[in-house]
Amino acid sequence: MKTPLLTTLAILLPAFTLLAAETTVSDLAGQWHGKSHFTGISYEEATQKKVAAQDVEIVLHISADGSVTGRVGGAELSECVVEVNRGWFARLLHIKDDFIIRGKIIGAVAVGSESGTNTINAPFNLPDGRIKGTMFITHPFTYPYPFLTLRLSREP
Repeated sequence: MKTPLLTTLAILLPAFTLLAAETTVSDLAGQWHGKSHFTGISYEEATQKKVAAQDVEIVLHISADGSVTGRVGGAELSECVVEVNRGWFARLLHIKDDFIIRGKIIGAVAVGSESGTNTINAPFNLPDGRIKGTMFITHPFTYPYPFLTLRLSREP
């Protein structure tokens, strides 16, 4: 009776240890850049074509303590932090993304786009050492609006 239990534990323990090996927030430290196609910061702006569709430059600086600064087009990131968004069990079940940036974006992303301050969330993963995710505008009591795709590379 004890032998099958010990054998099962001997097999599962190394597997769980590998799953638990995670990238930490401090591993993300550095300068990240990329471009993304922008059509509007809100559903109305995008569907009514109030802004000319265009590529915008994204530059993020992630500090070892998790603070994030940078810009998305002409808008600045403010009060942003990156946090671990899931553990090994959620990763095993393919729930959520590994990391999330939470904070605010201030200003217009592109000429003609809404200006002001908006709350953002940007969940992402790190496949092949690149940031891959989506940036959302969040408002209370409404579904988050995905306004930008993140495909960022670390600058050397």
